[in-house]
Amino acid sequence: MSVRTRLTRWIGLIRVGVRRTISRTVGTDQRRMQLSILGVAAIIALLVVVTGLGLGLATGTTVYDDDIDYWVVPEDSGSSSPLLATDNPRFGSVHDSTEQFRTEEVTFATPVLSQILQLEADGETEFILVVGVINEPGLDAVTGVTTDGLSDGDPYYADGSYDGPWTGDVVLSQSASNLLEAGSGTQLTVAGNESFTVTGVDDGSDTVGNVPVAVMQLSELQRLTGAAEHDQADQFIVGTNSPAVETTLKDRYPQSEVLTRGELTTNEAMDSELPLALAVTAFIIAISVGTLFVLTTNGLEVVADQRQLATLAAIGISTRSQLVLVGVQTMVVTGIGGFLGAVAGMGGIWAVNTGAMELLTTEPIALSESWFLLYGGGVGLLIGVLSLPYLLVLARRVSGGVP
Repeated sequence: MSVRTRLTRWIGLIRVGVRRTISRTVGTDQRRMQLSILGVAAIIALLVVVTGLGLGLATGTTVYDDDIDYWVVPEDSGSSSPLLATDNPRFGSVHDSTEQFRTEEVTFATPVLSQILQLEADGETEFILVVGVINEPGLDAVTGVTTDGLSDGDPYYADGSYDGPWTGDVVLSQSASNLLEAGSGTQLTVAGNESFTVTGVDDGSDTVGNVPVAVMQLSELQRLTGAAEHDQADQFIVGTNSPAVETTLKDRYPQSEVLTRGELTTNEAMDSELPLALAVTAFIIAISVGTLFVLTTNGLEVVADQRQLATLAAIGISTRSQLVLVGVQTMVVTGIGGFLGAVAGMGGIWAVNTGAMELLTTEPIALSESWFLLYGGGVGLLIGVLSLPYLLVLARRVSGGVP
């Protein structure tokens, strides 16, 4: 038999297998076939959602705002960096370091210190995310909360003496204001210090969902948390319209990481061990459960086809041709299930992000990438490939066909 004849024969068998599978899915035996497809789809959908969430986790540890172009954060190995005062993952001498960021191309630059502290107003006590910054023109908001109510220049710092004028300025997000039942002019106690006053409440249009946030002067938050001893902060944020600033920042601080908006949502996610662990775990579970599911459902389908396979053998269809039909059916079922699962998974990511932006954040918490469709479909086909050996052995045993 020539190569062309064999190729034509294989193409014909594959076409028959595809048509046979589609016919059985929408016609005879549709319940078993549809169950197989839906089972694979459900597994792949869960895989895609977990993968999207895993890759999105890395964006949750850094202050994120649309008006900020660069973040400078300590390296993961951190303790060897000269910018760090101690082994803690923080920068030291941040007020002096900030001056080195300020160039003609930079609109604003400020260190950021974040801490969850207990706030009290008129007997209402709540734990709030408190963010300390150095306010200056151009810095409109941090974590979605406006900085308009803060005095410029962090006056309490006083060139490192920490004995300048104490402003006591605090700007609350709408959710924090609601929790504390506090408005502009309300006296606040922050971490036991009673010398704070609400100077503004954000209207909530750009705040981080329902997460209660309070923004205040960096030096005053440092004093409350003990970070004033080494003038510490978690990161720097730099606003600029010049891409050249990124190179300048990298050259000036080689042992820190300079992140752009896109890197926060993609590259940094790829570098994180936790998202990788989640993605790998989801992949292994999807492959294991999916393969067992296909083995069970398609195995029952093959057994139910025993009479039909015997009929094919009786009319002269070889066992090899019958196995091709079974293999094509398996691959079509898992391929369709994988693609439908990937589409459903993308929808699941959209639902997760929509819910999160309603309740928690103004930004998506799960990544949604077009290659997830190929990933889901590919995993579905891989499940089919791993299921084939057992199904083909089973089909050969029940067929009784012609060799």
